[in-house]
Amino acid sequence: MSGLVVRGVATSGPDSVPVRTFLEDGAARFASKGKRTRATELVIHETVTRSVDSTIGVLQKRGLSVHLVLGPDGELTQHGDLVSDVLWHAGPAHNGPSFGVEVVNPYYPRLLRKGLPWERSIKAPWAHEGLYVLPTPAQAEAVASLVRWATSAPAPGLEVPRRWPGLRAASFQLGPLAEASKALPGVLAHHYFGHADGAWLVLYAWLRLEVGLAPDVAFEEAVRRATGVRRGADVRDLLPATPVA
Repeated sequence: MSGLVVRGVATSGPDSVPVRTFLEDGAARFASKGKRTRATELVIHETVTRSVDSTIGVLQKRGLSVHLVLGPDGELTQHGDLVSDVLWHAGPAHNGPSFGVEVVNPYYPRLLRKGLPWERSIKAPWAHEGLYVLPTPAQAEAVASLVRWATSAPAPGLEVPRRWPGLRAASFQLGPLAEASKALPGVLAHHYFGHADGAWLVLYAWLRLEVGLAPDVAFEEAVRRATGVRRGADVRDLLPATPVA
């Protein structure tokens, strides 16, 4: 297990998440599209692919790029410096301030094949085509660990606040957010401003880190609360009680 590269230096990575980087293990590095000195957003994507290699190939073919790719076994591969490299994964408003992770996931049940590690799908009106393949438990937990690490200021230039723009009153949004049309520091699903991906994983991370649920409990709660809803998962029972005046 190695650290993630930040400003050219390997720093301690997320707890219990194996990492391969472009410095140590030969992972491809995407060319930076600009220069910067800090990153204030973490953007969670899903790939509609079935392997890390095919994800890299699709991105290269489309002229896109991303900092991290998360395989079905929960291993991260790093393809860009999290602070120094500006990569094309999130559109004009978010490429500059963010680093991104692509979570390998077929997404659509019609793309599943026998023997693949993804085993469950749910009815999800918020998802494209109304059905959604769940990430593996290892992927969900790795995303939560990455969020915990990234929002703890682990290295100079990583300035992602532990802020959840998807949390709105009594619900956790699973679809677009109007305010995400502009830069929005914090933990973002790509679905907030782009394609319909990443939102279930952000909900899982919130359940783990803010509500404090155990991994298996958080997984099933995220499944239950995201199934059959159109815009947001009801979380009112998980929020702190309003103090009596």
